[in-house]
Amino acid sequence: MIHHLQVWLITYIRHHSPVAEIMRTAWGWPIAESLHFIGLCLLVGSIGAFDLRLLGVMKRVPIAAVHRFIPWGIAGFAINICSGLMFLLTEPDQYVLNASFHLKLLFLTIAGVNAGTFYLTSWRVVFGSRDVYDAPRRAKVIAAVSLSAWVGVIVCGRMLTFFRPFECDPKTTEIVLTCTPDDLR
Repeated sequence: MIHHLQVWLITYIRHHSPVAEIMRTAWGWPIAESLHFIGLCLLVGSIGAFDLRLLGVMKRVPIAAVHRFIPWGIAGFAINICSGLMFLLTEPDQYVLNASFHLKLLFLTIAGVNAGTFYLTSWRVVFGSRDVYDAPRRAKVIAAVSLSAWVGVIVCGRMLTFFRPFECDPKTTEIVLTCTPDDLR
């Protein structure tokens, strides 16, 4: 059942992709990769600094001061969603059938639910009327989960190119494997 849905999704994207032609030009994919990396730097740099501050790093800096970087992280996340969708819409079989991509989406979901949990349960305690220099235990646990989830996203994203959902010809001399399953072409 799931495999049939995946095959349908890949086939549909291949026939209706609005960006595949642009992405397959000489500069399309490299520009999208560069934007993805910039977005990742903004995202992990700001969210990571905030999480580390909640965990007790930079104790002399008020937590609220580090929280001001969060809009940069949100901008980085938006850049990564856009560039990541461009990758998916260009080579859907390399993502839809890839277990590493599935894990990446799982870690993204964990990070999102975790961020929502922080703002629903710990926001008022951390950002009360006074400058807080030590986060409550609950916020520290949330920060540790956040850091772990983002590391998982990064590792799984990097592993996308190493795990292929099907066998490729080992004699290929290309830098990027371009093999696809026969039943999807």
